[in-house]
Amino acid sequence: MNRHPEYNNLLLFDILDREEKIKHFSTTRVGGVSNGAFSTFNMGNFSDDDPLIIRENRLILSRMFHMELAHFITPHQTHGTTVLTVDHSFLALDKGAAIEALYGVDATITQEKGIFLCATTADCVPLILYDKKKEVIAAVHAGWRGTVGRIVEKTLHQMQQQFGSAPGDLIVGIGPAICMDHYPVGEEVAARFKEEGFDLSSSTVSYRDHATSRLYLDLSEINRRELLRLGVAAKHIERSHLCTYEKEELFYSARRQSVYSGRMLTGIMLNR
Repeated sequence: MNRHPEYNNLLLFDILDREEKIKHFSTTRVGGVSNGAFSTFNMGNFSDDDPLIIRENRLILSRMFHMELAHFITPHQTHGTTVLTVDHSFLALDKGAAIEALYGVDATITQEKGIFLCATTADCVPLILYDKKKEVIAAVHAGWRGTVGRIVEKTLHQMQQQFGSAPGDLIVGIGPAICMDHYPVGEEVAARFKEEGFDLSSSTVSYRDHATSRLYLDLSEINRRELLRLGVAAKHIERSHLCTYEKEELFYSARRQSVYSGRMLTGIMLNR
């Protein structure tokens, strides 16, 4: 990933930046108005930060793209596997009904133009997908629960069912997330992955600290492998290796900051 050429506090995927029919971004914690542990560009509506300040941060982002804040679709994620299609009927909802429809949603897909689909993260894995053939986009939030629940597979399946997308036509950006060295998990989590058929034997997706017997996972790599398994070409996947836990100056981290963590936002839009 590289810095946005105009806005230094935004990151871009090289593989998606070459596509003329879309815009995308991934925020950092730099460039907003939040204070203290949330400083400064907190995008998380459901953090303990002041909601008015979070709104101002989102307005700052929307102004960068010369857009209305309402054109950024940001679900209330609950670490589930629900995928929502943003279509004409959704866009016709009033504000209250739209908020209700977005509750419990961890992935969105659309063929509508001029709206950003967004995922909020602070260690979990954000993925944005673009089918350049059918002109379909998706934004996915994949924590360990979403990953083990195969949210990536469910998103691709819904894209295929509703729009005829094929995995071979997808271009995917996997954004900054917590790296394996800072992501120990309990045995119950490891058991869930094994029960669902995930192979954790490779050292590129997990390792066990023999001194503590703790298991460490690479959620980002697990999701990349899911994309490959589902038929997305390796050359069409760009994975960020920036660690949200390590890069304190750039990112919020729930593992590092606990309840005082802000959130980053990763989004994608089809141009009008």
